[in-house]
Amino acid sequence: MTRIKLSRPVPWQDVVFALGLVLGLLAAQYATGDIPGDIAILLSSGQSTTKPEDVSEAWKRLVSAGPDALGPLFVAARQADPASRNWLLSAADQIVAREHGAGRQLSQEVILKLLEDTQNPPQGRWWAYQWLARQDPAQARQILIRFLNDPASELRRAAIEAELQALGDIQNVPVNDPKNVEIVRKLKQLFDAARDQDQVENLAEMLRKRGVSVDLAGHYGYLRTWWIVGPFDNQQDVGFDAIYPPEGQSPPDFSATYQGKHGPVTWKKVTTPDEHGTFDLNKVLGEEKGVVAYAVAALVSQTEQAAEIRAATPNAIKIWCNGQPLGAFHVYHSGFEDDQYRVVCRLQPGVNWIMIKVCQNEQTQDWAQYWTFRLRVCDELGKGLGRQPD
Repeated sequence: MTRIKLSRPVPWQDVVFALGLVLGLLAAQYATGDIPGDIAILLSSGQSTTKPEDVSEAWKRLVSAGPDALGPLFVAARQADPASRNWLLSAADQIVAREHGAGRQLSQEVILKLLEDTQNPPQGRWWAYQWLARQDPAQARQILIRFLNDPASELRRAAIEAELQALGDIQNVPVNDPKNVEIVRKLKQLFDAARDQDQVENLAEMLRKRGVSVDLAGHYGYLRTWWIVGPFDNQQDVGFDAIYPPEGQSPPDFSATYQGKHGPVTWKKVTTPDEHGTFDLNKVLGEEKGVVAYAVAALVSQTEQAAEIRAATPNAIKIWCNGQPLGAFHVYHSGFEDDQYRVVCRLQPGVNWIMIKVCQNEQTQDWAQYWTFRLRVCDELGKGLGRQPD
């Protein structure tokens, strides 16, 4: 074995300095050269050709890169699939956690740039706001008003809560008090901005207590007037795939008569008083088992626009818009939650026709007797779109 003889001992300070210099150069090389490559690995995390251990190592290297990686991580997350986005944003969050853990603060300019760019993922922008709130709570509170109509639901919610707190105790302000004019104006603004059900319902109640009428169904986008026809046969579950006459028309001929399960059936125009648009088909068509009903509603849109149709029902359901099939959910009695089923569509300028097919099976348990639905048309944050014609 070859031995190297040193002419003099190397001071330990020199060793530490040299090691630090090498590590610094390596870090600089990493920061300028490998961040895109490791981001690409995270973006491919869902592909079968990408090894999980490679994704894990890439994530660790990105975290080690520090704040320089934050911008690229957010940009990459904009178009990433959900799994890859989680990897990217969790790396960003870990970078910030390490900085704060070491007693270092991020540049507020960097945080604000990530926060205020609405092209960045909502989850990441919400985290950026929380980073700012940790470093400078006063500035975070000051800028919240900017996010009252933000596409990030968490930021919007926080802005509404801050504005409500700023109003103070308004319960004891009489309706005839001059201050009430400004209170009502602010409550209307917050109601229009609200999307989460608890905030919407709370603001609606506050306005009504001050004598202001509130269109709750319109805010959510619930359709309250439908043409309904049935029952058709669904014994032994034959009706879900059966094509009964209403399916071939958009809109149907509402003066038509069809052969139903027990004889001729015709369309009935029904408006529900429920602000959440709930229809009890047992009351409309009679209590039945092993049956199918169709319901059709008109919705007027001023422009062509993207929309979501969100339906809730304990029954099997199919959904169409302007004759185009959008979704089929062959599920019975699994619950009756708001926005249970979601499909996307494009509303056309003018009248749009929404059709659903609601199937009831033949189960005899008490909890299987419900034959009901509610449906709304809204944007991706839950704001109602269009209006139903008079």
